[in-house]
Amino acid sequence: MNTGDRIKQRRLELGMTLEEVADIVGVTRSTVRKWETGMIENMRRDKIALLARALNVSPLFVMGNDLEQKDYVPETIAAHFAGEEFTQDDLEDISDFIEYVKAKKKKRKED
Repeated sequence: MNTGDRIKQRRLELGMTLEEVADIVGVTRSTVRKWETGMIENMRRDKIALLARALNVSPLFVMGNDLEQKDYVPETIAAHFAGEEFTQDDLEDISDFIEYVKAKKKKRKED
């Protein structure tokens, strides 16, 4: 499976539209479509990181590396970007917030 297919498959698994991904990454819907179809093969590093975050995968997954599993742990991302270590309670709070955001997003889609 090529990188574009992986991106599209993951987006669909998450029930996200092209526009939702584009908004998170800060690009146009057309750009996301071009990534998925392979029309754009070389993505900027900052966009790889944002796309990985949007799709809840590692940057290596976005780049097509099969060694890295999808479902990159959001807590790991948060700890990495914060530059500090979190307690188990902190990680549980982060997980709870992620679930809250997912539920809120799902509710908006249903309305």
